[in-house]
Amino acid sequence: MTRLKFSLLLLPLFLFATPLLADVVENLYVAEVPVESQDRQERQLVIGSAMREVLLRVSGQNLVLTVTPIEQALMQPTRYVQRYRYETREVDGEKRKVLKVRFDEAAINRLLRSNRLPVWCKTRPATLVWLVIDDGKGRHLLSNDSENEARQIIENQSRLRGLPLRLPLYDLTDRARLSISDVWGNFEDTILSASSRYQTEAVLVGRVYRTYGNRWKGRWTLHSEGRRLDWESEGDTLQTAMLPGMAGAADQLAQRYARVEENQQPDQVLVRVEAVNSLRAYNKAVNYLASLETVSKVMPREVTDSSILLELTSRNGRLAVSQAIALGHTLVAVAAMPMVGVPPDMTRTGTVEGTAPLPAVPAVRADLTYQLVP
Repeated sequence: MTRLKFSLLLLPLFLFATPLLADVVENLYVAEVPVESQDRQERQLVIGSAMREVLLRVSGQNLVLTVTPIEQALMQPTRYVQRYRYETREVDGEKRKVLKVRFDEAAINRLLRSNRLPVWCKTRPATLVWLVIDDGKGRHLLSNDSENEARQIIENQSRLRGLPLRLPLYDLTDRARLSISDVWGNFEDTILSASSRYQTEAVLVGRVYRTYGNRWKGRWTLHSEGRRLDWESEGDTLQTAMLPGMAGAADQLAQRYARVEENQQPDQVLVRVEAVNSLRAYNKAVNYLASLETVSKVMPREVTDSSILLELTSRNGRLAVSQAIALGHTLVAVAAMPMVGVPPDMTRTGTVEGTAPLPAVPAVRADLTYQLVP
């Protein structure tokens, strides 16, 4: 091992700067609920409502609230409260008093995990929303500059479910790539091509319109990880027709990313990262993996001139690690180097007599192999 490799192994991980992650949702365990007074009985009821909101946001699943042990816990919600206070907020255009409740993260997670229910970590897939609304007078696309009821509805739902939301700029670049008619017609190739500039993990397409009977209907399509899901909604108001849009997207993404802890003991996962040929690159790769919420420990196992092998301690093992990495933009998956078919007389330095030099084979097979994004 060269002196450079040796020094890299000895460098403490906490000295490195934290790299960029996918979207991190803050305040998952905080809820604000409007109140009429500071009456103790009302506070007890409001804290119960706040806990339901937090459990839905953290688990990502509505069904969690129907599980018997969860229903029993909701009868004594103050046991899970870390602190609370009364504040004044603007609610629906009016000044209202609200109770802001912060729940104990460890206690909420323990409640869910002890009942084999999912916990969705705070690193979550960002969702770009292309939404066209036809109110009977014309079709309008919701953009980052929009200030209307539809934007308020969708942003409120985004906060409620803890789903990072993006609205398109719909500037000259967007307009050159797609039109409102393209979104209304749900032309998949055009929409996904225009969405690429935003680099989100999911794309939600919504088309909501008023019917002749003065009701509202919606058609929704979610694109994520190369998969497509379609569903519909209906309601007497714009809000009731729109709510299933973000809720449906949150439900589907939570099913993919919110994990039920399968193992009592954490797993060891070997991750090889290629294109690591400098201290800066080593810094970026190691600290990125150490910052993943599913990873509790990172230890270097092998350092070469162009790659590193790291041993990760993780809840739920390989799948949880790969899904967490997929949400970021720091590592890209590559095929692992094969370990079979190596001529017996080939040395570690990689030559067979009478042939051209062959690449050296890593001494240890990795569970996951990635390349560092520059």
